[in-house]
Amino acid sequence: MKLEVEPIRVETAHPFKIARETKQVRDIFVLTLEADGVRGMGEAAPQGYYGEDAMTVRSAVNAIGRLLDAEPSEVRRRLNQPGEELHQRLQAHASVRAALDMALWDHAGRCADAPVWSLIGADPLRAPLTSFTIGIDRPDVIDARVDAAAAYQVLKVKVGLPGDLEIVDRVMTRSGKVVRVDANEGWDAETALEKTLDLYRRGVEFCEQPIAREDVDGLRQLKLVSPLPVVLDESISGPDDVDRCHDQGHGINIKLMKCGGITPALQMIERARAHGLKVMIGCMLETSLGVTAAAHLSPLADWADLDGNLLLADDPFEGVTVVAGRLVLPREPGLGVRRR
Repeated sequence: MKLEVEPIRVETAHPFKIARETKQVRDIFVLTLEADGVRGMGEAAPQGYYGEDAMTVRSAVNAIGRLLDAEPSEVRRRLNQPGEELHQRLQAHASVRAALDMALWDHAGRCADAPVWSLIGADPLRAPLTSFTIGIDRPDVIDARVDAAAAYQVLKVKVGLPGDLEIVDRVMTRSGKVVRVDANEGWDAETALEKTLDLYRRGVEFCEQPIAREDVDGLRQLKLVSPLPVVLDESISGPDDVDRCHDQGHGINIKLMKCGGITPALQMIERARAHGLKVMIGCMLETSLGVTAAAHLSPLADWADLDGNLLLADDPFEGVTVVAGRLVLPREPGLGVRRR
């Protein structure tokens, strides 16, 4: 099995500000594998928050070349089996695992002449609405972003800094739509309780990661008393985290770049359901390659937040589309992604 790596630098159409950082440029990597004359593609979008960057991606890819000398199905088994050398080598490189895993699924779908959603037993007609994210910004910019999201029925508002409730009020008044919020660990436990009460009274749907992931007691207490559902994001990376954190929130946000691909994401969905948790499929700032891979999982989830590609100034790929705010999955074999 051959593996090629292509670095691509993408930019957001506008600066994207959350509670802990502002992003406008992102280095991503396209992994293309070939076996038996069939190719498969995957995307690695490394996140500094999780200890990855362009250098770690290159290093990880260089370290696994000799471990790919097997049939694709065997490589996928080794990639996702604890104790296997391939899994161990990439344990600290979730985005590279994600890229390789999605490329293997893309390859499998192309070989079977079937879309990935059919391979995992998902019904594309059950794909949920996706939210469109409004970052922290000046009032005039927020107004413009709300207006640009006219086709979406659900908006996600970034909060976690002073004046955030005023932003929520502004978005709700201007849009009249369902609103979710994401604090990105921006509040302490006391503030989170006050804010979630205020947001509940405003009719907000739920709040993502109100408190730092390290404050386990604060999250547990908030889950017990908050009238607003709490969805864990930064607290949850892989399948084992679902078992560890199930008492800290009402739902989890699964992202391929955190968990390591479609295969572990399926495990996380199963474990979340066993614990009675809601599931959201989310993404980082990614191209349509990574977002489409995540979208194949969306019919198995309660919510979707798959708009990372829509925030880019120039997306090099096309795949999943959005019609009236709802995800429309590709019908082509594999991931159904192609270059523009």
